[in-house]
Amino acid sequence: MPTLRTKRGRLYLDFRWRGIRFREATRLADTPENRAELRRRARQIDGELAAGTFDSASYAKWFPRGPRAALFAKPAEDEPPLFKDYVRTWIENKAARTSAGTAYDRKRIVEGRLIPAFGERRVSELLEEDVDAFIADLKRAPVEDPEPGAVAGTTADAGDRKAPRKRKLSNRRVNIILATLRLALDRAVKRGWLETNPAREVPTLREEKPEILPFSLEEVRLFLDTGLRDAAWRRYFTVAFFTGLRPGEQLGLRWDDLDWPRKLIAVRRAVTRWGEGATKTVASRRDVEMLPPVERALLAQRPTSALGGAWIFPNSQGGALDLTNLRERVWRPALRRAGLRYRALYQTRHTFATLALSSGEDIGWVAKQLGHTSTEMVIRRYYRFVPNLTRRDGSAVARLVQQEGF
Repeated sequence: MPTLRTKRGRLYLDFRWRGIRFREATRLADTPENRAELRRRARQIDGELAAGTFDSASYAKWFPRGPRAALFAKPAEDEPPLFKDYVRTWIENKAARTSAGTAYDRKRIVEGRLIPAFGERRVSELLEEDVDAFIADLKRAPVEDPEPGAVAGTTADAGDRKAPRKRKLSNRRVNIILATLRLALDRAVKRGWLETNPAREVPTLREEKPEILPFSLEEVRLFLDTGLRDAAWRRYFTVAFFTGLRPGEQLGLRWDDLDWPRKLIAVRRAVTRWGEGATKTVASRRDVEMLPPVERALLAQRPTSALGGAWIFPNSQGGALDLTNLRERVWRPALRRAGLRYRALYQTRHTFATLALSSGEDIGWVAKQLGHTSTEMVIRRYYRFVPNLTRRDGSAVARLVQQEGF
């Protein structure tokens, strides 16, 4: 039965046809007489809907100024699909135009989150209230966190296994899920299956600031000298700590990326679990200056791997290193041996940024090294490490690390 509603003192009818919600304005003022007239119309429309005789001609008759008269002059078989069918087609079509990592994550979200929540409903039936409730459920429901020391593709003795921890999804993760739903439903709006995108009516959650836990120079020394037993890994992490490269960019370094005369490292790719790919952003494709400890580490690495293949830091078979294995089999044990608290591998990048800023380097130079197009991100993320600035050429941080014996 169509429902009477009012908006800005005017009456309109709210009903569903072919799985789509209609909210049709009538231009009638909200008076008792007009309400009675509209209830009469609603009963007649309801009768036609129940009898299956309501069609595009009926729509044009009852709502001559209705915006969807032409749109819904379609055969009944063009009904909106079930959400699960719609979203699977959408994700398949999008995969070819996104990176392997993004495509993988979106598929996980679609299959693990969106289809269980909305899969059996027609895409046209989704309302803002449904999306709101979905986001609330995501924030309430705990998810299993894998054992901290687990390595993908390996097994552990039963006595060594720990029960998975329970944790809540972060606001950032919930926002990523919401963003995927928004993108998926944009196409449904263009097809006319939705009047507006209900996921875009739901605001994103306030995200926690990323935690900056940089190493001090003393901690860097302790990690390199005490935590690492292999000279090759000391060279790798010297480069990691003193270039500002992201972990994937570190793994992607090749010998032909080095410009020895100008002491530059060309950052041209990143290596992820899906293989070799482009850098995170266009600005991330950059030239990074070699500080003295980085140059010495690369010179020492050259006899070890330069003749064995293209990668500066290869795995045992000569290919690119695997980030998960690096983190679980080298990074974590080294932190334990050095007696340092656990920090994510990404903190090597934060360490470079904070050391450079604390030593007085110009923010613009630091932003260029990190691959940012402006200083805004650097200021916002590392503001508490920025003193009065004096230099803009890398000499301040080079002098600092030299004074500390690196």
